Amino acid sequence: MNLHRDMADRCFELVGLGRIDEATEMAERAVEGDPEDGRFWQFLGLLRHRQGDYPGACAALETASLLVPLEPASRCALAECHARAGRKGLACDLYRQLGRDERCPTTLLSAVAAGLGSLGENEAALAACRKIVRRDPEHHHAHFGVAFYLRRLGRPLPSVIAAISRAHELAPQVSLYRVSLAVLLDHSGQREEACDLLRDVDPTAMQCSSCLQRAMAIFQEAGDWERFEAFRVQTEAVQKPRRHDV
Repeated sequence: MNLHRDMADRCFELVGLGRIDEATEMAERAVEGDPEDGRFWQFLGLLRHRQGDYPGACAALETASLLVPLEPASRCALAECHARAGRKGLACDLYRQLGRDERCPTTLLSAVAAGLGSLGENEAALAACRKIVRRDPEHHHAHFGVAFYLRRLGRPLPSVIAAISRAHELAPQVSLYRVSLAVLLDHSGQREEACDLLRDVDPTAMQCSSCLQRAMAIFQEAGDWERFEAFRVQTEAVQKPRRHDV
């Protein structure tokens, strides 16, 4: 037991130092020495997942699941491994279980929602985002997630605008929220409000080409050519390095 604790402590120490490869090697030696130790199999799976070794992570986590109940983080990692291997059904089952599990940490629910969304499970992804909002009403990214999945599901525009407005209110410095809200307002016939939302924005502070282009489109439709030109120039400045990529 003391040896196990010493090895576990050393593994965590190595992870804290960023020495993931060494921690993985130590975890591999631990399971070789005691193949029935589900905790180290689980730890090994998480380390391999962090390294991007998804087949290896899947094998370790599947072994661990036969020996001990998997922690939420391990179940989330295993779900991603299945998704990357094309096993959508298994991935969805794991993500859905996590979304319903009240023991799943709030910090992990964002990954659950993203995983479900990537698999086209938009209703379940929306439910995960709403759970985050219930637990943490000031989690701006979750409010944006609610808006994103409502939009994907074709829900009424006012409900989408309400969610993105809350995200923008909580984090006005996030350009994506501001521009997304402006686009939605424009689509709902509130062009002047959309322009007002963007008029004081410094385009040179924005690095998202998509956001810049969407803002350009709003000012173009509004006939505000001065602001259109400012966003056009910044869009070219942001895209220019990409044209030189080989």
